[in-house]
Amino acid sequence: MKKILVLLSLTAVFFLQACEKKGPGDNYDFSNSLPPYVALSNTTAKTVKEGANATFTFQVKTSLQQTVTVTYKVEGAINSGTKTVVISRDALSADAVVAVPVGTIVAPATTATATLTLVSATKADGTAMTIGSKNDAATQKVTINITK
Repeated sequence: MKKILVLLSLTAVFFLQACEKKGPGDNYDFSNSLPPYVALSNTTAKTVKEGANATFTFQVKTSLQQTVTVTYKVEGAINSGTKTVVISRDALSADAVVAVPVGTIVAPATTATATLTLVSATKADGTAMTIGSKNDAATQKVTINITK
């Protein structure tokens, strides 16, 4: 009986000490986690012929339980002003189509350039979202090279 009591005491001490120890997952700091953001899926320059359309995808890394309105603008050879596209609830992306009208290239030039810029993004509840993963809106641009 004495051996059983000693064994139970040692077992209890072992379990109590094991509960007090911190494991490797106990020291993670989530206080500065990355908020949901909107970004262009690809910022590589696109070449588009006059009279054709160019498609640009805006994406979020985490689906949200509300719609997101993305505002963008196209400037340069094409000046479309600000436009919007909506990322649906629970969706990860939405496409914006930019039409390149015939006559965009003015003779004697054989090419022209425009730039699509992600301006802002707002959730349905009015909350502004971060632009780009590093919150650097200047990186969220795409050059559109227009050819004949």
